[in-house]
Amino acid sequence: MKHLVYMFLMVLLPSLICAQNTSDARLTVAERNAQQGFNDTIDRLADDFVLVSLMIADPTDQTQDYLGITGHAFLRLQCPVFGLDYCFSYESEKIKGQVWDYLTGRLKMGMYGVKTEEYLRDYRTWQRAVHEYRLHLPAEVEQRLWEQMDNHMLTEKDMQMNLFKFGCTNTILRYVERALQPTEITYHWPEKYQTYTAMQIIEEKLSAYPWTLLGVRLTSGRELRELQSPKQKVIFPTDLLEVWSAATINGEPMLTYLGDIVEAKPVVAKRPWFTPRLCGLLLLLVAAGGTALGVVRRRKNNKSQISNAE
Repeated sequence: MKHLVYMFLMVLLPSLICAQNTSDARLTVAERNAQQGFNDTIDRLADDFVLVSLMIADPTDQTQDYLGITGHAFLRLQCPVFGLDYCFSYESEKIKGQVWDYLTGRLKMGMYGVKTEEYLRDYRTWQRAVHEYRLHLPAEVEQRLWEQMDNHMLTEKDMQMNLFKFGCTNTILRYVERALQPTEITYHWPEKYQTYTAMQIIEEKLSAYPWTLLGVRLTSGRELRELQSPKQKVIFPTDLLEVWSAATINGEPMLTYLGDIVEAKPVVAKRPWFTPRLCGLLLLLVAAGGTALGVVRRRKNNKSQISNAE
């Protein structure tokens, strides 16, 4: 990845400086490039010099891993002029088979930048659909976002897993907003983000996975109660897609659906018959049966003692 980082920073960072310091619209592309030390006519502030896409992967079956059951979100950044095409994503160790390590904070995660074709190879193997949505950002914002993702990739490689701080959804929202500053996204919040609690949103999303939901309640209930604002309740990839589909930047739609970059049938989640509620009911019945059996035995013992006394 070093060639990506150094090449891209070498090519793009001067354009950021130019974008900030040169406001004279009368300069030609060649003149502007000459100020940056480039002897070419490549327009580094063109809308299509950098392309940014929000990528949404469909949920996977929980037999593969628990973290995949709500889908995954990541960014695709392209620079067609220089043939660069990379996906940036927070990746973590699997929880499946390592639940104790997860509960004790031993699992690791980090930001990775991988060539798009290489990164999507696993999704094709898993037969897991990936949908692409073009983000409509100003040219200087797109370059600034790429610079930031490079920095995250270099500095965030071996971190303790923290899905609330570095979840795939909330980090994308945060990083895009940071790159946009001082421009702001205009949100048109769906009602549920204003009326539902974070836990209610999670309960709705995990309704087919009652045991996972129980684990979330037990391990993350306190953190979830602290999420109060609509933006904090954007937890799952499809939540981000829903919110940004209704959002605008400078009065223009924020994203456009481009198509499915990986095609596959959606996973149909099947709710298990043995749920925590049923388990609790069975335990209650066992406890009640044990209590009743104890009462019957005590009565028999009392009668036996009375008969012996007579």
